[in-house]
Amino acid sequence: MIAGSITYVMNYKAWFALKGYKIEAQSYVLEQRLWEVFPQRCLSFWPHFMKDSKGLKEFLERDMPVVVDTRMEKLGRFVTRIEWLSAWVKVDWRGKIWCISRDGRMWLFEPGRQNDNDAGKLVWKIPDQGNVPADVTIQAPMSGVFKSPLATEVIASFLENFRRFNWYDSATEISWERRAGMDLFTLRLAYAQQRFELLLQPGKYSGQDLGATIDDLFSKLINEGGNYVIDATYEGKILLRKLSNVP
Repeated sequence: MIAGSITYVMNYKAWFALKGYKIEAQSYVLEQRLWEVFPQRCLSFWPHFMKDSKGLKEFLERDMPVVVDTRMEKLGRFVTRIEWLSAWVKVDWRGKIWCISRDGRMWLFEPGRQNDNDAGKLVWKIPDQGNVPADVTIQAPMSGVFKSPLATEVIASFLENFRRFNWYDSATEISWERRAGMDLFTLRLAYAQQRFELLLQPGKYSGQDLGATIDDLFSKLINEGGNYVIDATYEGKILLRKLSNVP
């Protein structure tokens, strides 16, 4: 009777042992990290992995800028695909450079890491405090991956409206804040030896093609020479003045 029970337990464990597990990772670093946190109990009882794979995904996606997807190909056989997140934009926040993905996840920028340079050279700046919505001032961790304090809707709307214009191509830096309940963008532009500062509040120019108007003005100014502040924060008009203290 005892021998029969032992045989049954051994057969039971053998039947439910993990039949196969394949990792499709973009780099060895990702595969190694996955194995470091892989739930060992799933090796001897694969049904555990039906539940544990969700926790594994959540942990890795908080720990590293990755996307993790696990599926069962056949009974007891699983495949996990793990890829680096692609940087959509880069931001300067709290004295460090960060990446933001299109779905709003944020992590510390590393120049040598795959996909971190996808966002290009242009850097957005987020103020630490002051003219920002209340939820932006919430203390976020300074490591791992977390929700961006800059809403992706703000970035997406700006890019959709202005990315196609020549003046945008000359931008080297964009700062964002909230003023009088509206988004305020401050851009630093460089064209040859000329320097420009552009103050932009799109909410005050509803129904107007503000980007095209600034583009026409920008084209005229680069032909005339000089450094200017282009102030588009007044309803129905754009103010122009000389830019002082040019670095």
